[in-house]
Amino acid sequence: MRNLQLTLLALLPAALAKTIDIDVGSGGLNFAPDTVTAAKGDVLAFHFYPPEHNVAQSTFDKPCVPSAGGIFSGTVEVKGTESDQTFNVVVNDTNPIWLYCGYEGHCNRGMAMVVNAP
Repeated sequence: MRNLQLTLLALLPAALAKTIDIDVGSGGLNFAPDTVTAAKGDVLAFHFYPPEHNVAQSTFDKPCVPSAGGIFSGTVEVKGTESDQTFNVVVNDTNPIWLYCGYEGHCNRGMAMVVNAP
């Protein structure tokens, strides 16, 4: 019985985690929402819209420059109304995460977002 209790306690954080849906390029060069608050263990689920977008991590000081070793979805080309592909990121802590679309010209036109804004 004790082993079962320990197993259930170990699974509790995953059960409490939530999925946060984020639309990438729905209705223009934007993330919707563009600001989210996430707890450790939450999943950011990025849904892609036409024509082509990606999700890349940057820093506050260099918003359109990829962080070395940071989050990167790769470019997703969407032919229909929404891609079947979803890019999921598990949040490791509550520090701010600065994200942008690295497709040519998108970030410079404001396509950026933040997770856990300071």
